[in-house]
Amino acid sequence: MHRVLEPAPVADRNRLALFNLGFRPFYLLAGAYGTLAVPLWALEYAGALPRGDPLWHAHEMLFGYAFAVIAGFLFTAVRNWTGRPTPAGAALAAVAALWVAARALAPLSLQAAGWAGMAFAV
Repeated sequence: MHRVLEPAPVADRNRLALFNLGFRPFYLLAGAYGTLAVPLWALEYAGALPRGDPLWHAHEMLFGYAFAVIAGFLFTAVRNWTGRPTPAGAALAAVAALWVAARALAPLSLQAAGWAGMAFAV
């Protein structure tokens, strides 16, 4: 029995390749976040920075790092499993920007960071 495969859709050449597939921005962001967070934690542990709340650390590991990895996986896997399109281009960039906003706003305003984090999770 022969199986006819549909050609893969060609990526929009006008769009930044980073935002063509869901895993790209989120795996990159998770890796960068982990790369920055570990030295900051080491500086806190050494006493060079004020100690943060351990609950905040747990929050960021779950809702910051883990959500970025899970979002990247699901934006790619759901497309493969169901054949339905997932966010790409500007929509994917907006979702990634919400994740970045939630991380960046935390030192300035926990309430603003919370709103951005909730918008990302939805």
